[in-house]
Amino acid sequence: MPVMRIALYLGGIGLIGCTPLEDRVVVYGDGWCAPARTETAHCVIDGDTFDLSDCDADLGSEADFERVRLLGIQAPEISHGEEASECYGDEATEQLERILIGRSLRLEFDEECLGYYGRTLAWVYVQGEEDDPLRSDLDALGGLGVQEDGTFDVLVNEWMVRAGYAKVYENDGQKRYEDRLSEAQRQAAMSQLGLWGVCEES
Repeated sequence: MPVMRIALYLGGIGLIGCTPLEDRVVVYGDGWCAPARTETAHCVIDGDTFDLSDCDADLGSEADFERVRLLGIQAPEISHGEEASECYGDEATEQLERILIGRSLRLEFDEECLGYYGRTLAWVYVQGEEDDPLRSDLDALGGLGVQEDGTFDVLVNEWMVRAGYAKVYENDGQKRYEDRLSEAQRQAAMSQLGLWGVCEES
């Protein structure tokens, strides 16, 4: 987490330290752990994780390093050391890179902002104009995220599941878009899209 964000977080703890326990939870909007913010992805790690810093950033000394985990989904693993990639892991990584890199992203949050490994947990939206190259992908998925004026504002977490690049992750306890993800997975499985059509254990 960037130094400035850590300082603000710790400062907030100091301000609420003497308040009753029931009043100590800082919430935004409808109970989410932080307000939405705009960021740019620079490095995709796998089909459900990306960095806001360049891929060659020194993780030990980079003060602004932040890794983001897409909430509610689980993409197949890619190769690590001697372990081979899981079925459709490379394809999922390539797709997330195609969607995110270099684009302005809107990060929305749920009840918890940080995961077990210190990663930021987020619902991620990407926007585009009618002539954006990604628009044809969304049209093939029934116009997922496409607005009346032809532009799109699409939840990437949902997109990855709907196109068969990831499955719903049942164990993260984040509920904001749970119903949408469940329906996206139902449609992907029914249509045998992505991993549902090629991976034996789908």
